[in-house]
Amino acid sequence: MTVGWFLKALSQYADFHQRARRREFWWFVLIAYLVELALILFTLVTLAPALDGTQVATEDIGIAGWIMLALTVAVSLGLLVPYWAVTVRRLHDTDHTGWWSLFLLVVPLVVWFFALFDGTPRPNRYGPDPKELERGPGD
Repeated sequence: MTVGWFLKALSQYADFHQRARRREFWWFVLIAYLVELALILFTLVTLAPALDGTQVATEDIGIAGWIMLALTVAVSLGLLVPYWAVTVRRLHDTDHTGWWSLFLLVVPLVVWFFALFDGTPRPNRYGPDPKELERGPGD
């Protein structure tokens, strides 16, 4: 179900109003970072022939290097809004305002600190408990 949590967060890419469980947040962060890391490494491998000390010789990059560079930038930008949305929803689950997500720009550890804690075990101002929704009312 690990990829399922990632896909769930992606499917709610523009939902800044509800709540997200710890699993959803952390699996999304882990998989997104691993995808980004893999893309960056592959991009560096394709750009390696063009690297000359501290400078990049753009005429030596080649088509594969440009494709990997474009793909890396596209995926990074494509994951930005879902990452922000799942972060806001995770903050909502801990009954914090989404404005705390602005700390991602300066000190991401502040937001990750809040994401470590379990959400409020009851409905809060941001919606019902997502764990309760998964279990069902009579479970």
